[in-house]
Amino acid sequence: MISSSRAVTLMLLGSLAMASSAALISFMDAEPMSTAAWRCLLAVPMLAPFMLWELRRVDRVQALPARTLLGAALGGIAIGIDYSFYNVSILLIGAGIATVLINIQIIVLPLFSWVFEGVRPPARLAVIVPLMMLGVALTAGAFGETVLSWAGVLAGLAAGACYAIYLAIIRRTAPPTLRPAPFTVLSIVCLCAGLTTLTGAIATGRLEVPESVISWGWFLALAFIGQVVVYLCFNIAMTALPETVASALMLTGPIFAVGLGVLLFSEIPSLWQLLGCALIIAGAWWAATAPRRRPS
Repeated sequence: MISSSRAVTLMLLGSLAMASSAALISFMDAEPMSTAAWRCLLAVPMLAPFMLWELRRVDRVQALPARTLLGAALGGIAIGIDYSFYNVSILLIGAGIATVLINIQIIVLPLFSWVFEGVRPPARLAVIVPLMMLGVALTAGAFGETVLSWAGVLAGLAAGACYAIYLAIIRRTAPPTLRPAPFTVLSIVCLCAGLTTLTGAIATGRLEVPESVISWGWFLALAFIGQVVVYLCFNIAMTALPETVASALMLTGPIFAVGLGVLLFSEIPSLWQLLGCALIIAGAWWAATAPRRRPS
C-alpha cells in the first residue's frame, strides 16, 4: 500500500487529469457523441495490459460474478450517456462550469436511494439541495449580467444525474470480496459506453470519424488522459485514503477546470458565477464529508 502523502498527490493528479480532459474536449470542438465514443473505445486497448495483469492475480469467480459483469455493462451505458451530455455542456458553457455542474451527482445518489429503495435521505440534504440549486442558478447567470446557455446548464445537470446512475449501479453490483478487479470492470464500462455512444451517433447521423493522424492523436490523448490516467490515479489512491478525504480531494477537479478555462480559453466567469461554483462545491463537500464526521 502506498503512503497517504503519495495517495493525496495521486488524487490531485487524477483531478487535474479530469479537468485537463474537459479542457481538451473544449479545445477539440468535435461532435459530442462521436467524442464520447472514441474517448471510451480507444481507452479499452490502453486498459488491456492492466486488465490482463489483474486477471492473473484475482479469483475470477469471486471478483467477477455475473452480477458484477452485468453491472459493468449497464454502468457503461449510463456513463456513455453521461459523457454525451457532458461534452455538449462543455461546448455550450465551457469546461470549467460544466465540470462544476456534474457534481450535482452527489445529491442525486441519495435521492435515487430514497425513490427506489425507500432509504430516507439525511436531513442535511434539505439545506444542501437548495444551496446547490442556488449555485446552479448563479452559475447559469440567472442573477447576473452574464447569461449562459440554459441548454448547456441542463446538459451538465443531466450528465451529473447519469453519472449518479453509473455510481449507483457499480456500487450495488460490486463483488463482496477484498480483491476485486476494478480495471476489468472499467474496461467493460468503457467498451459498453463507447458502443452506446457510437450507436447513438450512427442512429442520429452525427458520427464523425477522424480523417487525419493528428485528429486521431487528439482522441488518443483524450482517452489516455480522461480514462486511463484519471482512473489509475483514483483507483490506486483510494486504497490508502479514507473515503471522506478521497471525496473531498475529488472536488478539486472543478477548481482545476475553472482555472484551466481561464488560463487556456479566457473563459472568465463573472463574480456571480464564481459564487455559484463555490456554492456547488461547498454543497458537494458537505454532502461528501458529513457522513464521516463525529461530534467532538
